[in-house]
Amino acid sequence: MAVRTVVRLLIVGLLLTLATIISGALVTVSASAAACSSWPLCLEIVSDGGNPLVWIAMSHRLIVALALLVVLAGTWAVWRSTEIDAPPRWTALVAVFLFLSQALAGALLVWGVPAMVADVWHLSGALMAFGAQVLTLLLIVIPVPSANERLSGRAAQTQRRLRGLAAWAAAAAGVAALAIGARSVAPAVEMAVGLPANSVGALSFAALLSGLMAVEIRRRLPVAAQSSVVAMALPRYSPLLPILALIALAGLWLPGGHLLSLSAASLLWAGALAAAVIIHRTPLHFMTAIAPSQPASKWRTVIADYISLTKPKVISLLLVTTLTTMFITEAGLPSWWLVLWTMIGGYLAAGGAGAINCAFDSDIDVNMGRTSRRPVPSGRISARAAFIFGVILSVLSIVVLWVFTTPLAAFFAFLGIIYYAYFYTSLLKRSTWQNIIIGGGAGAIPPLVGWTAVTGSISLMAVVLFAIIFYWTPPHFWALALVKQKDYARAGVPMLPVVAGEAETRWQILVYSAIMVAVSLLPVAIGAMSWIYLAGALLFGLRFMRDAWAVWKVGDQAAIWGLYKYSLLYLALVFAVMVADRLILG
Repeated sequence: MAVRTVVRLLIVGLLLTLATIISGALVTVSASAAACSSWPLCLEIVSDGGNPLVWIAMSHRLIVALALLVVLAGTWAVWRSTEIDAPPRWTALVAVFLFLSQALAGALLVWGVPAMVADVWHLSGALMAFGAQVLTLLLIVIPVPSANERLSGRAAQTQRRLRGLAAWAAAAAGVAALAIGARSVAPAVEMAVGLPANSVGALSFAALLSGLMAVEIRRRLPVAAQSSVVAMALPRYSPLLPILALIALAGLWLPGGHLLSLSAASLLWAGALAAAVIIHRTPLHFMTAIAPSQPASKWRTVIADYISLTKPKVISLLLVTTLTTMFITEAGLPSWWLVLWTMIGGYLAAGGAGAINCAFDSDIDVNMGRTSRRPVPSGRISARAAFIFGVILSVLSIVVLWVFTTPLAAFFAFLGIIYYAYFYTSLLKRSTWQNIIIGGGAGAIPPLVGWTAVTGSISLMAVVLFAIIFYWTPPHFWALALVKQKDYARAGVPMLPVVAGEAETRWQILVYSAIMVAVSLLPVAIGAMSWIYLAGALLFGLRFMRDAWAVWKVGDQAAIWGLYKYSLLYLALVFAVMVADRLILG
């Protein structure tokens, strides 16, 4: 059979499968499934032919039957054609299996199997069959690249990056389509296959990835005249993908917009799969054939500068304490959607506070070697722009945490932003040597955000976690201040080594280290942790005390740097062993 005929048959099957999905969603929304108690025929047509619900349900079954016939015919044609290789043959078989299984789920639903089992798989199976059909069609239409074509090292690296982004965008679009399908049949329950019915979050993530992919495609394919027709179409049509995601997202908020949302999400999935297959199968050797233009390089620099305002290295440790805290609450393991939104909100909050700090501290940073190359003191970004950027991130963090986690988590994030960006940066840092002692509370708030995001309330264990980081901050930061005391003196910042001298600072490091280790044992004392955590906390704490003792007794640069570097690892290890204790011993 000619490939052109096979392709036409597959396209008809694809359109009928899409009609199956939309009509099935209409059946669910209208609750017309109950109008037909028999299967596969709807005998109520004879006795209750005037009921429109009967006709909706029967029309869906007719579309399913017709689609199944065409899908079977298409698969038979694919296997019969000698011009088609193996991959599309197997994806066609997968499509048939998924279509048959979703049809069986529809029958089970009519026969009384709980909707949470049958109805979810009925729609999800149709969506996955639709994806398998799209893959079959694409693998036939888009040829395999020639093995003789070689890319340069830089071009190959760029192509791998773009292929990875395309694959993630396709996966995110598939999850979004499944999540919307789950929303229609089980809006308050997770899907039976384990995918959360958080269609808002799934669509937002799909919109982000498809948007990034569209930007990269338009940036990397500026001279596509030498490539295939399908590759030439990518820069023109890839922006439609994030638009489809936004349409699907808007449909969730419109009255009766579920069908629009499901249709747009299905098309988004098909389009994302098409982009992924095109990028994987087309040798885009021209992607990096020309050097990046100066404007693109400038934009990358600007983006990198704004990211640096958020202080990613500092945030990484804050997010570790937030993440691990979420797994040790009495509420049990959190859903991965809750974890994702808490991490996003936490990054936005800490990044916003960091950007505001950079705006306020530009006069100090310019006099310190460690910070003079930051975007604001170096003049690449104005203090006003950094402040506005920080405020925007801060507001977004509150919105994200309030909507997707709990109001109490949003409150603590807001408290942390005000504490660090204003109370510490503008007041404490410039006025007293106790700036680090009192200001340490800002860095101790992330565990409270993680705890309240899961539980919606505060508890004694959460306060203990706050205290551990509170007493960890002085020895950690004073070690850095000992190394950089000349910078602080030149900038006029009253850090402890500048005000009281090195000897007093080394003694205070030892004292606060001892307090921190003692506080780290409180989770066992209050019954929140058991022997696994006790052993870990003692082991890591004794190592910390050994380094603090070396700083007090020896006080050379090697000892100070050793304590500073281990203090970063210590906090992550202590929180990690809490998770191990909770997961192993419950």
